[in-house]
Amino acid sequence: MSIRQIMVALPLTLAFPGMPATAQTSAPRAAVPLPVPAKMQLLGLSADEAMSLMAILQAAQQQLRAGKFQHFALFSGATASYTETRMSPRDAFLRLPFDRVWRIERLRHENRALQTHRLAYAPNGLGQLYWDIEVMSGLEGRLERVVMTYKAPAPF
Repeated sequence: MSIRQIMVALPLTLAFPGMPATAQTSAPRAAVPLPVPAKMQLLGLSADEAMSLMAILQAAQQQLRAGKFQHFALFSGATASYTETRMSPRDAFLRLPFDRVWRIERLRHENRALQTHRLAYAPNGLGQLYWDIEVMSGLEGRLERVVMTYKAPAPF
């Protein structure tokens, strides 16, 4: 029994002493996926800035597919049991449809020469596993680093 189940079962056991604790809890059910918003959610940037960022990322994908050398750092990860851990960072980056990202947020950075954005792509809908993507770009929008993490949505 997990700690979460114990935390749920203990108050129920105290409230209903005749009922076994195992009957009072159930395994967590998978959340029903919600559709991704039709309109992209932008936080701290304009629609033009978001489209420019998307164009930079898509151009980097095209350059990599064409075999051209790219100078930015690329990292990808996921929980050890997720199948996405079997994929190289390059393959993960090339598979991401940046035109289907549903949320972009500009993050503050100590170095004013760098821009950092956080993107979210939910391939199976909201409330499901999703790609959390942090993009750091430097002068003139040149990509410096892309970090992609496949993870569960909050509160996990």
